[in-house]
Amino acid sequence: MEEKTDYSTYELGSQEMRSTFRLSDAYVMLNHGAYGLSPQPVVEKRIQLIKEQESHPDTWFRINMMDYYMESVKTAAKLINGDVEDTFILNNVTEGTNCILKSMLKGSEEILINTHSYKAVQNTLSEMETTFGTKTRCVEICFPILDEQDVVDLYVRQLDQYPNIKIAVIDHITSPTALKLPVEKIVEVCRKRNVLTLIDGAHAPGQLDLDMNRIKADFYVGNLHKWYYTFRGCAFLWISPKHRNKVLPLVTSNYSNFTMHHRFCYWGTRDTSPQFTVASASKFYEDIGGLETITGYNNKLVTWAQSMLCEALGTKPLDIPRSMKPPNMAVLYLPKSSKKQIGSDELIVYFIKKYNGITVGFTTIDGEVALRLSANVYNCKDDYYKLRDALLDYFDE
Repeated sequence: MEEKTDYSTYELGSQEMRSTFRLSDAYVMLNHGAYGLSPQPVVEKRIQLIKEQESHPDTWFRINMMDYYMESVKTAAKLINGDVEDTFILNNVTEGTNCILKSMLKGSEEILINTHSYKAVQNTLSEMETTFGTKTRCVEICFPILDEQDVVDLYVRQLDQYPNIKIAVIDHITSPTALKLPVEKIVEVCRKRNVLTLIDGAHAPGQLDLDMNRIKADFYVGNLHKWYYTFRGCAFLWISPKHRNKVLPLVTSNYSNFTMHHRFCYWGTRDTSPQFTVASASKFYEDIGGLETITGYNNKLVTWAQSMLCEALGTKPLDIPRSMKPPNMAVLYLPKSSKKQIGSDELIVYFIKKYNGITVGFTTIDGEVALRLSANVYNCKDDYYKLRDALLDYFDE
C-alpha cells in the first residue's frame, strides 16, 4: 500500500510545498486569484474519479455520482455554517450568479451593482437588460476610501435614490481591486429596504471565515477552486430557505421533478468530477494549518511584497482602510510611463511571454494600470524579487 504523505509537516513557502503544487522552476505564480491552483492530493483525486467514471459510466451516472455530489455539499455546508438543504455545488460563481438573477428577476425590475463588480456580472446584466428589460443601477466606489462606513453610506444613498431596486449583487472581495466590502452592514441596509442580496464571494472561501447565519444574505455564491484548493471548476451556492423553491438551475434536465440537489447535480451527460474534490481539498487545507495559519502566512507575505514593490517602483498602495484589505491579496499603483499604454489583460500575457512565465494580475483603476498581487502557501519572497526585477526592466525599456 502506498504511504500517505503527511502535509502537516510541510513548511509554508518551502520547496516541498511548491512541489506539492507541481510548479516548474520557471513559473512564478503571483496571480492565484485568477484560476486557482490545486495541490497534488486534489489532482490525484480528480484523476481517480475520471478513471472510475470511464471504467463503468452507467455505475457512475446512475449510482455513484449523486453520492459524491452530496459528500461535497455536506463539506461545503460545514465550511460556511449553512444547512445541507440550502447548499448546492456547481461549476463557478458566474454560473451561480446567472442562476439567481435569471430565477429571481422578471420584466423591468432593477438590480444594484458597484463599479468594481466582476465583468461577467456586468455582462450578464447588460444581456438581461436587452432580453428581459431589467435596469441596472451602480454604486460608484472611488479612491481613497477613508472608512468602510463610507462605502455603506454610498449604498444607502443609491438605495434611497432608486426605491425600485429588487436585488443587490455585493462583492465580498472585489475581483479587479481586492476590496473586502463590509457585506454584513450592506446586507442590513438592503434588508431594511426590502432589497434582496446576492453575495459574489468568488474570492472568499479559503480567505475569509464564512458564516451564512452571520452574513444573513438571501443568496451567497463562492468559488472553491480559488483559495480552497479544489480542482476547477467547483463552487457552492447557498440559498436562504425562504427562497429555495424559487430558484432553478440554468439547465432543465431529466431530473427537473426530483429534489433541488438532483436538479443541480444532473445537467445531462458531462464530467463533474472537479465538484467531487471538495473533501480532498478540505483535508489538505486543514492538514497544512487551516484558515488562521494559511491566511496569516499569506497576509504577512503579500503585505511585505506590496511595501517592497512600492519602494522599488516609487509608487503607493491602494488607499483603503485596514478593515477592507483581504488577507491574501493586495493592490498597488504602477509608475507613470511614456510607453504606449496597453490594457491590463494584454499586460498579463506580455509578462508571461517576456519574463519566463511570471504571472501577476494587472488591473485598471480610474484609468490607470495597477498591480493586483496574490500570495499563497507555495510563494516565498524570492518570487516577488523576480517580479520586482521584471517590473523595473519593463519600465526602463
